[in-house]
Amino acid sequence: MYYRLIGAILLLPFFGHSQINTCGNLMLESSLEHRYEGYRDAVINTLTDVKESTSLRDGDTLTIPVVVHLIYNADAENLSDQLILDQIAVLNQDFSRTNPDVSNTRDIFSDVAGTAHIQFELAGIDPDGQPTPGITRRQTSVSSFIEFDFAVYLQALVDCGVDIFDPESIADNIDCITERLDILELDKMKSQSTGGTDPWDVNKYLNIWICNMSIDLGGNQTPFILGFAYPPMNAPNWPSDQLPDDYAAVDGVVLHYEAVGPNNPAAGQLAMTNNRGRTATHEVGHYLGLRHIWGDGDCSMDDFMSDTPPAGTNSQSDDIQNLPTCEELQQKDSCTDDALPDMIENYMDYSIESCQNMFTNEQVTLMRQMLLGPRSSLLESNVLTDTPDIQDETLTLYPTLTSGIINISKLPDTNLSYQVLGVNGVTHLINTDLRHPVIDISALDPGIYFVRVTIGQQSTLTRVVKY
Repeated sequence: MYYRLIGAILLLPFFGHSQINTCGNLMLESSLEHRYEGYRDAVINTLTDVKESTSLRDGDTLTIPVVVHLIYNADAENLSDQLILDQIAVLNQDFSRTNPDVSNTRDIFSDVAGTAHIQFELAGIDPDGQPTPGITRRQTSVSSFIEFDFAVYLQALVDCGVDIFDPESIADNIDCITERLDILELDKMKSQSTGGTDPWDVNKYLNIWICNMSIDLGGNQTPFILGFAYPPMNAPNWPSDQLPDDYAAVDGVVLHYEAVGPNNPAAGQLAMTNNRGRTATHEVGHYLGLRHIWGDGDCSMDDFMSDTPPAGTNSQSDDIQNLPTCEELQQKDSCTDDALPDMIENYMDYSIESCQNMFTNEQVTLMRQMLLGPRSSLLESNVLTDTPDIQDETLTLYPTLTSGIINISKLPDTNLSYQVLGVNGVTHLINTDLRHPVIDISALDPGIYFVRVTIGQQSTLTRVVKY
């Protein structure tokens, strides 16, 4: 107990810093480099190769099917369907540049602000061809998917010559730390056998796992990693011996449950820094090939985007008790040799989420090229909506996002019936003799439902969201 307390005290400067909008991709990259020598070079080769692609389909909106795997131990981790839907809405705003704070982009960067025209939709069909809400839930016995041994970690810091009172020193020595430890097993939430949930086909779905990634620090649960994501790794020029053996079992995005969605009631100490749902925006940026805008190094490092000014550090605050304002952060200019300040409004920085509001044109181009190249199978997966048996295309239900009333576009001459089903298959409403073109679900709780309309022996299934 004594050594654990001493370790907690010594690590307070590090965790006080890293709990704010920390991305685990630097740790993931370091771990994979040790397992697959040359991994980093292969990532860069993929990035530079795809940048030379000319296929963009300008103007087309590219839609990515999403499945969210919610894994919880305590009730507070069991986030609502509505919060997950709100998180998807944030992604859609940020990737279409319809976010309400778009006007906060400074004039000096407005010309390079880009619109990705990428959208995200919860899958409507599961891997077995059955209707799905696009959300899976599992209660697990695992209290946290981060396993941490303070004593071993402290010894690694000493061996690597790390200044424990300087968070940047830990980042600078992450390779040395990772080499001495084999503690960063980040993917356990992705397997049923280790308390998580197996992925759905990663070639057809963007898998997003939501779980607890806290550590116990002096008796308090403290977020250790807020998210991480695997980059595209199957470009044509990717060395065959560098693709991780289990890539199909781990590809996707992971989010710490407190950092999900806007106005998360479980946000806790992240409520002032990560309350806009932009941890997901950041990690999906990695999933589509983007790097941190400071290149994970000093001013000589590169994120391979010419329209993001060089930065020597990230914009993460060291002191959660005295957070800077966006106006104060905008004074940051860590590389004085160029004519521009740091782009703290970029989603690929670590700035406070309320200060973030943009991708650049080159970042947008790269993400679209990755989606049309290494990740193109997502666009061809056909898992967004169920195929109706009813052949009359004029019979549709609308709106699918409703406070209670769903309209039927056309009542046929023959008998029509409907069922309203919950995501667990329970029937909430049934009507076997519908005479009016309206279905009323206003008495149901907010959430995701399926409406099955039947005409004779044929039927169609529509997913609706009651708010």
